[in-house]
Amino acid sequence: MYTPQDHYLWDFWLLEHEGVYHLYHLQAPRKVDPDQRHFVAKVGYMTSSDLKDWTYHGVVLEQGPPGSWDDRAIWTGSVIEHEGAFYMLYTALCHDELFQQRIGLAISTDLVHWKKHTSNPVIEADLKWYEDIAPNGKRFWRDPYLVYREEEGCFYAFITAREKEGALDQRGCIALARSEDLMNWDVLPPVCAPRQFFHLEVPQMVFEQGRYYLIFCLAEGDHSKLRQKHPEKATFTGEYYLTSGQFLNGYSLPPHDLLIGKTNQVCYGGKLIKDPKGHWQLLYWLGEDAKGRFIGGLSDPAPVQFLEDGSIWLV
Repeated sequence: MYTPQDHYLWDFWLLEHEGVYHLYHLQAPRKVDPDQRHFVAKVGYMTSSDLKDWTYHGVVLEQGPPGSWDDRAIWTGSVIEHEGAFYMLYTALCHDELFQQRIGLAISTDLVHWKKHTSNPVIEADLKWYEDIAPNGKRFWRDPYLVYREEEGCFYAFITAREKEGALDQRGCIALARSEDLMNWDVLPPVCAPRQFFHLEVPQMVFEQGRYYLIFCLAEGDHSKLRQKHPEKATFTGEYYLTSGQFLNGYSLPPHDLLIGKTNQVCYGGKLIKDPKGHWQLLYWLGEDAKGRFIGGLSDPAPVQFLEDGSIWLV
């Protein structure tokens, strides 16, 4: 467990490069009310060789100048390597349109120094497919997760969004965007829309044992009323997942769709990643302790098994 002393840590994204794990995370000063941390968030940076012992290197991405599209807060993103450079998609808010979520691009040659793309934001919600304003006054368009498809020679971004039609508490979906250069993007229809959740946060795509998995998280209150009527369905705060035999089609929730271990451990904002020995591990950020105090730290890696029936299990 890693808990910074002077700032909160929550949503994060990782890249393993040449034996080093590079972790980027949202952070805010501990003097800030935890409930207000989202509106002053910046991106901190840490490294590790084993996913357990972390070295913090400071802030590497922060708000833009007053009047810019990202002058309020930086939110969750994703990073990928391509042709000797590193590309980070990130979510941002501005003061003028506080609840409009947009996605921008930053580029680096060393994973430390990042330069924002001059044509930001690079991905915005297409209202042909996606909801304009949710009941809480927000436009949901955040938490991009990058995947490169070598056989197609293009990139995909999986994005937290909401469909424009349907019951208000069932519109949560994972949106899709495609690009050949990471700078120019085409927004596509949702890759999956379970119609059971208000939203699906911090998505991640992984491929294992011939299956594609979309992992996401949600709080107890994000489950639809329809789902809550089914006693066999989990409606807890935690990590959930969908699976498919195809990259862009056929995603469905398995019978037991909550990613949970033998100890009923609650996880949130998690990322699956292989450790130095090639074993899958889950990292997640730590919310409240037993007394209701906000922790704002990073978990130790938790071993994960992918079973033959397609389910995922925390060991």
